[in-house]
Amino acid sequence: MRHLGIVVLILALVLLSLYFLNPCSYWFMPKCPFKLITGLSCPGCGIQRFIYAMLHRHWHEAIAYNYYLAYSLPYVTLFGVAWIMPQGNAKERLTSIIENKYLVWFYIITFFLWLIIRNILKI
Repeated sequence: MRHLGIVVLILALVLLSLYFLNPCSYWFMPKCPFKLITGLSCPGCGIQRFIYAMLHRHWHEAIAYNYYLAYSLPYVTLFGVAWIMPQGNAKERLTSIIENKYLVWFYIITFFLWLIIRNILKI
């Protein structure tokens, strides 16, 4: 459980900093290494701006920063839920669903499709 406390603390610090610091306004905010090297936007580009906009309840702006994150966030959240759940049948059922090979492959394929689509359409 100690690890959970550390994860929660780090997450709280990240969210707090993204609430007060607009990633577009500060040079020291992390930049995407993939974009810096290739000039292309990766499927994760815009996550900081997405979170900043969501924390300020600018829903449409947030989704426009990263459509894929809006689409995949519920799935990723289920991994966190499964991680903190106590051992038992419910955790096993949830884990078997989110780790299903077809579902995992679906997200892997859509991840790479989004990489291609967002750069072709300049989204």
